[in-house]
Amino acid sequence: MRAPAVMAALAMALPAGADDLSALGPAARAAFNAEMRAAILANGDIIAEALAGPQPTQSEMRQYIQDDLTLLERLAPDLLAGHAVALFTAKDCETCAAAVRDLTEITERYGLTFIQHDLQAPQVVRWAAALGLDAAPFYVLPNSSMCCPN
Repeated sequence: MRAPAVMAALAMALPAGADDLSALGPAARAAFNAEMRAAILANGDIIAEALAGPQPTQSEMRQYIQDDLTLLERLAPDLLAGHAVALFTAKDCETCAAAVRDLTEITERYGLTFIQHDLQAPQVVRWAAALGLDAAPFYVLPNSSMCCPN
């Protein structure tokens, strides 16, 4: 299979030490973009195959959604504790600190409240596992959950 080779090539296309693409200069960005474009064009079949994995049927998707809503309804009384939003955060997480600041501003503006859950607490870890969320920060509302990019 060429997939491991493609992944290695894509990983190596990123200049050493450039874990933040926005920090690349114009020449390095152009070189990176050219390498990525070449790798994608040369291996489009592998990428298409990876993206074309089995898709759930419409009825399966409805069931997944219903299962999630049922789980949220079951957890909401404890997890939300009467608040409009639950925010799950982790220790030493800069994105989490920003999420707390942003959510504080939003909830104050709209007269809402939120509860913050620390992912070091055992019950909070169990809730996160039940929701299938493992990357902090993430938000839970009465009818949905959202994960933030790190």
